[in-house]
Amino acid sequence: MKSVRFLTVVASAAVILIAAPKARADSYSFGTLDVTIWNGTYSSGVTDSATLANMPTINPIGTYTYTGPLDFVNDNGQLGSNTFGDFLNSNGNTNYSNDLTAVTGDSVNTLMGLIMSTSGETGSATNTYMKITGMIDGSAGEMVSLSSDDGSSLYVNGLPVISMPGPQSQTTSTAGVPMNDNPFTLVYVESNGAPAVLEMSVTPEPTSLLLLGTGLLGLALILSRKARQRTGFMVH
Repeated sequence: MKSVRFLTVVASAAVILIAAPKARADSYSFGTLDVTIWNGTYSSGVTDSATLANMPTINPIGTYTYTGPLDFVNDNGQLGSNTFGDFLNSNGNTNYSNDLTAVTGDSVNTLMGLIMSTSGETGSATNTYMKITGMIDGSAGEMVSLSSDDGSSLYVNGLPVISMPGPQSQTTSTAGVPMNDNPFTLVYVESNGAPAVLEMSVTPEPTSLLLLGTGLLGLALILSRKARQRTGFMVH
């Protein structure tokens, strides 16, 4: 039994140390989120700047609730298909549209067929602006990671935490998370055609994981030393 306990501690420490730098967006869910989507041309008021100050001036095409992870990827080239279905199907691996429920406006089936954006960023080019709201749990030492192709900004308690508002190639940014439950708003803009990427997760800070793993390894050494003492093999 003691050897099993020793091996369990060592295995746990190894898993933590190995997993520390490999957090993924699809491993984290924010619970139930509220999603508002605007889809239209730049000239009609659907901006290509992802900030709350630049919310579209036209009515949204729909509001939705969503319960899955924020891990949306459409890796098609700029001239490839760029529908909401491509975006929410995550390269065909997972159909996140099953986690989307229409509250007002376009049905989920209608939404899946709509084009998110077309080439060009002004005039008659089509853009999509998404506002996602929910709660974010910030325990001590946790970090939020946001990755997007085109613009995105994260607000926590109404304050900007991550700001990448302008059209861009895929970019990732991280920031600390305030402790306890906090309301957040994530703004995302898709413009200028595919690809389209939006991924966000909250994970323990890598140094915190390393400290935990190191602590478990230390515990394993203590258990091993005590076992030797009981069997008469004291290490000098």
